[in-house]
Amino acid sequence: MIIYRESIGKFISQCLDGSAAKDIGSIISDQMRLNGISYFGDSQVNAWNASLPEMAMVLKSMDVDRNIDVAVEYKLVQSRDRIDFLICGEDDSGKENVVVVELKQWSQARPTHKQYFVNTFGGGGEGDYWHPSYQAYNYAQILVNFNEYVREKNVHLPSCSYLHNMDEGNSILLDDKKKYPLVESAPVFYQGQKERLGAYISKFVKRPNKKLLYHIEDSRIIPSRFLAKMLSDAIKGNPFFSYDESQATSVAQIVETAVDSATYGGKRTIIIKGGAGTGKSVVAINALGQLINNNESGHRLNAVYVTSNAAPRNLYTEELVEDDYKKTVISALFRYPTVFCHVGEDEFDCSLIDEAHRVFDFKGGVGIKKGTHVLDDIIRASRVAVFFIDDDQAVTTTDFATIERIRDAAKRMHSKVIEGAALELKTQFRVTGGEQYISFIKSFLGYNDDITSYQPDKYDFKVFDSAQEMHRTIVEKDNLYNCDHTVSGKCRVVAGYTYEWESKGQNRNGDAFDIILDSGNYKAKWNLRCNEVGPKYSWLNDPDSVNEVGCIHTCQGLDMNYCGVIIGKDLQYRDGKIIYCQSQIAKSDKNSGIRKADPETASRLIRNTYYVLLTRGMLGTYVYCEDEGLREHLKEMLRGI
Repeated sequence: MIIYRESIGKFISQCLDGSAAKDIGSIISDQMRLNGISYFGDSQVNAWNASLPEMAMVLKSMDVDRNIDVAVEYKLVQSRDRIDFLICGEDDSGKENVVVVELKQWSQARPTHKQYFVNTFGGGGEGDYWHPSYQAYNYAQILVNFNEYVREKNVHLPSCSYLHNMDEGNSILLDDKKKYPLVESAPVFYQGQKERLGAYISKFVKRPNKKLLYHIEDSRIIPSRFLAKMLSDAIKGNPFFSYDESQATSVAQIVETAVDSATYGGKRTIIIKGGAGTGKSVVAINALGQLINNNESGHRLNAVYVTSNAAPRNLYTEELVEDDYKKTVISALFRYPTVFCHVGEDEFDCSLIDEAHRVFDFKGGVGIKKGTHVLDDIIRASRVAVFFIDDDQAVTTTDFATIERIRDAAKRMHSKVIEGAALELKTQFRVTGGEQYISFIKSFLGYNDDITSYQPDKYDFKVFDSAQEMHRTIVEKDNLYNCDHTVSGKCRVVAGYTYEWESKGQNRNGDAFDIILDSGNYKAKWNLRCNEVGPKYSWLNDPDSVNEVGCIHTCQGLDMNYCGVIIGKDLQYRDGKIIYCQSQIAKSDKNSGIRKADPETASRLIRNTYYVLLTRGMLGTYVYCEDEGLREHLKEMLRGI
């Protein structure tokens, strides 16, 4: 989102001309409010008044065309994050370039044990902050990885940071290429280095390109294929720079804590909160790679990724096998929670429990003693136990782990709890509709009393009057993203569990259908079960599964390109209110426990189920509501009530 865009000449005048009617901070704050952004305060306005004139003096000293565009506080679609400063134009060869500058008012910096961080006094007081050049580089990479125009036109995004209050003596720390290898390509500039920063910018921007920023702004938001292939690089220990500061903070906290505990002893429990699509799995996988390739403690750390959901484990296994990883190695890294019931104390240096809200309390059986407490066992077996959790994604009555229960278990096991606002993930990285789409879905499902409309532009959201038409469109999308028809295009249809599983045990060609809609014109079957085709079967990667319908247990934890969602009659709209109808849950649903739950619990689980289903699609979500009242209500929300 363009908050402020002006020519270099106009920007310099607004910052440095004493006769201007308003200071630059007031001008930016007015533009923020015009764009519907209110989450900033006086400290931010003061920061603009302090840093932007410094940037204006850099530009004034440069011998460049004053018609070149600059942008301030450019808002990324995916999140609340904003890029401090952009200079947009062309170099001598006519190549389109956008220089990303992160501005900081820091005056000093000290070393910290957190990887890629420094200790200083920043906006949140004294503490550990992401190295500013890493922050600038991250912003550039988000544009590269999500913005179609930037990627297809190969727009160059050189990045740097400008610490205009910090003397060059701090460069010994901040320019340390061994500790911060990225500064080689994303340099730091200090107080008194206006000419050096100006020379850096001049290498990339010589003349104006008035359309460039608008091309970027109007571009489709499409995740690059690089994001899908980050898993292999992460496991090798290569940093994955396409997450925000809260994700970087979480990875650094995990690695620092695990190394410290392995070296000096002591048990720790880390709680990382994050909603659907905020990158909990990205953090977990990156931390896993950093840990198993880390020798700072004197030995290779024994780390493990654990999730109750078979779907992501199977997907990761398939993708890593394609990259020539041995299955025995993969099996040792990706485990099911029962592993903790059979090992000794501190068996693992670090255990990463993804989708922790899905961990259930074992009742015994399959070699597990009665009375086993899974949370106690996880913490007992781990020097450091990391729980990635979102209470809004618990979808069955047996989803046991909550933040309170984790805290209680840590206390019993004498493990120090580490949590807080810095370890809460908020940026939306899966759904390219960003936080606006998530707010819309939460409003629709009744998580709050807000009435939030939504205008699909960057994200493809449609409500269909026909389940048949919706499924046909998903198949077309799958073919589009699956050009050779040998792999999955990762476009799938899913549904709430309101339809009996009549086809259970049959093959795909059997006569029984489970979901019959559109007056019998639409017929579909529930997905195959893993044990029907092998324990490592990945439904999302199977090209034939585009003709089936997945359920919550099949797709939770997975990213799809497009997701079609059939909302059954467990969710209805009457007299201006959302109604949760537990009686509509299929009798063959033996997993969720919704039918026998108390009404409050049933309503919460139905709501959470559709929240998960409606946040699987990265590029788009298509919806068919069996209840006509709900369908019309959703259409009204799209039009804007």
